[in-house]
Amino acid sequence: MNFAQQSEDKRGGRTLKKSYLCNCVSAFALLLATYIHTKRVAMTDGRTECTFLWRIENYSFCWHKHGERLVSPEFTSDGLEGTVWTLWLYPRWDSQKVEGYISLYLTRCQIDDGPVDFSVKYELSVLAADELSTGSETEFPFVKGYRFGWGKFLKRDEALLHRKGDLLPQDTLSVRCKMWRGEGSVREATEITARTRIGIEEISFLHLIESFSKLKPDEKKTIQIKSSARRQCSLTSSLHFTEDSNEGKIMLKISPRTENQVLARRKISLLNKSGKKIECGESDNRLVDTRKDIQNLPLSITRQEILKKESDYLQEDNLSLLCECVFSTGVEYEKIERTLLGKQLMAVSLISDNAQSKGIYNAAQKLSASPSVLDDLKAIYDDQSLTDLELKTETKSFPAHKVWLCARSPVFKTMLSSDMREKNSNVIPIDDLEDDTVQQLLLFLYTDQLEDLCWESATKLYYAGDKYQIERLKVICSSFLVDNLDISSACELLILADTHSDSDLKVAVEDFIFRHDKQVFGSENWEKLTKINSELALKTMLLKYKT
Repeated sequence: MNFAQQSEDKRGGRTLKKSYLCNCVSAFALLLATYIHTKRVAMTDGRTECTFLWRIENYSFCWHKHGERLVSPEFTSDGLEGTVWTLWLYPRWDSQKVEGYISLYLTRCQIDDGPVDFSVKYELSVLAADELSTGSETEFPFVKGYRFGWGKFLKRDEALLHRKGDLLPQDTLSVRCKMWRGEGSVREATEITARTRIGIEEISFLHLIESFSKLKPDEKKTIQIKSSARRQCSLTSSLHFTEDSNEGKIMLKISPRTENQVLARRKISLLNKSGKKIECGESDNRLVDTRKDIQNLPLSITRQEILKKESDYLQEDNLSLLCECVFSTGVEYEKIERTLLGKQLMAVSLISDNAQSKGIYNAAQKLSASPSVLDDLKAIYDDQSLTDLELKTETKSFPAHKVWLCARSPVFKTMLSSDMREKNSNVIPIDDLEDDTVQQLLLFLYTDQLEDLCWESATKLYYAGDKYQIERLKVICSSFLVDNLDISSACELLILADTHSDSDLKVAVEDFIFRHDKQVFGSENWEKLTKINSELALKTMLLKYKT
């Protein structure tokens, strides 16, 4: 090969390299142009958006310690390209650096059908009763299993104390996560609503300590309590006193059988001989930043103080303590409840973000914060507005509404709709009930609730419920009486059941008497019963020994 041929070959090689480089540049330019065009189309065509609204009911009863999280139901949508997400909420923060805060994170699930890296913009916020309290907007490339959010999402005392009415209406915290890709107006939208309910169980029981004055230091008096609920929160109540001081400090330990039940609130009251409650210990674990163990706490009244007022506090040397407890029982319900897609949200997408924050996503929240029928009725009862009737005792008059008394009681309806004097005078005389009983009766008629129920008030309200044929009131009161039945009150409740011909209540009392026959038949109260109603006492004893 001569020099000319070699030179031509070299020039040809340079030509080929130059042509290859030009093709690469052209291809890159084409890719860049395509990318820019795609971005422009996305910006002009709008964005895809997914809004996840998570409502947590009974939020103040979250049992979680520092670093323990509550996880929302998983969610996804078409615009998220197969990725699956959850919210992680830490009721008592996730690290020591953010003590005193509620922490919240958006988390991509470890397993989904989406791409390895998925970049999305998102916004985390909490809904208030009349506004949207918003966190910062940000964007992150989420890898599977990654989380991003805020350790200092919301101050605990702001949610549980200072703004509880706004942020926790009916003890429900509403958290919103808004995710989107693209720019411009919304062209595709999905709204998902989920609900998680923290289970709670209220248990009230009577702990009777017999021969209290003879109790020795550190000698424990223990009873077992079993809930009637299906999930059965069984617990143990144990009392003893110590010699740490001259007064004799009384300790009462209330402990559930399993770790799933966490004691959130306890209130202990001493019942004196007349049945009046004297508060002697209360603790609430919900508001403290560091969850404490409140199972074993001292009473505010000592052994010596009780013995000094033995005539008031002890009945036949028996101490009666009313224990009112509320337990957190874990998550009892969690579910995606509603999904709105595409055209259903097109009208929403045309409204500005500011308008949305004022009404679109918190409409249900406002509804939950609105008064219920019972709330409105209680307000009418409290205000005594538009009353057209009086219930009159020997010492006091109680305004009421005819239509509501008729709706709640067949007896009142007969009085006020037939040609009886009550209809014409607009006054119903009640000579056989005390003022407090009538007050509680009216409260129940308007609200279906009873406040500060004790043995004495329950027996009087049971009588009122039977007299005015308010069956629901009778059932509630009789259930309370049976639950709090003891040796000293068995005769009284037996007489009550017999007087009102309440066969169910009578059977419940008889069963109790038969289980404690030696103590009941040998008591002073039974001896009194044999004198004032010998027939009832004889029939009960015969029934015992026939069975």
